[in-house]
Amino acid sequence: MPGGSNRLLDKVVVVTGAASGIGRGVAEAAMREGGIVIGLDYDAKGLEKVKQATAENSEGDMEVMTVDVTVATTIVDVIDRVLERHGRIDVLVNAAGISTMARVVDLTEEEWDRTFDVNTKGVFLMTRAVLPSMIERASGNIVNIASAAGKRGSRLFSHYSASKFAVIGFTQSVALEVGELGIRANSVCPGLIATPMQDREVAWEAKLRVISEQSIRDRYFAAVPLGRLGTPADVATVVVFLASDDAQYITGESVDVGGGFAIS
Repeated sequence: MPGGSNRLLDKVVVVTGAASGIGRGVAEAAMREGGIVIGLDYDAKGLEKVKQATAENSEGDMEVMTVDVTVATTIVDVIDRVLERHGRIDVLVNAAGISTMARVVDLTEEEWDRTFDVNTKGVFLMTRAVLPSMIERASGNIVNIASAAGKRGSRLFSHYSASKFAVIGFTQSVALEVGELGIRANSVCPGLIATPMQDREVAWEAKLRVISEQSIRDRYFAAVPLGRLGTPADVATVVVFLASDDAQYITGESVDVGGGFAIS
């Protein structure tokens, strides 16, 4: 595999949110590392584009399946299909996530509930569906995409921030429950990453603050000690490390990937 070192060679890797952004970056990186990747997303058209792109780049043939991570029955069906075909799931990466922006006084219950349904409940439902097979084999690895906003509050982002705080706590709890069975669970906390989601957030924040989008982007850059926004590939590199045997003695951690944003 071009650009890879086969750290996930022949491992069955399930990635949610694989149609775009960080999820796509993780899925593509896992393929370059020799993984057998199953990309999941609600966006069927987006998945097909990723599948086509990976094939054209000679990274391999990614399997894709449409799933709504907020619906337990659809998740169980997909996981059963993966297990029937491959016999195991070695790595689960929960990257599916959504965001909106609003001041607390304007935040609706619907926004709060939807954010938690996807960002937190989705992580729980996917993990619950995959764990029995991992426990049976006494082997497995879970990596959850949390956020820098899961470690400190963020203006206009209270619901998103709260949902990601919950992901970190859930990850630690899973690590404690299944560690003695040989299963690891860690979370990754991206900072300011250039993705379609961030583009939407820049527009929302500019409108709420009544300033230009460029002003928002300038403020983002100024908040990163390394002087640039991150990329999905930056996050994927850390996910691959945590999913590989190189990190075999690491569990329950929440790793910052933000160019120093967490300490700025």
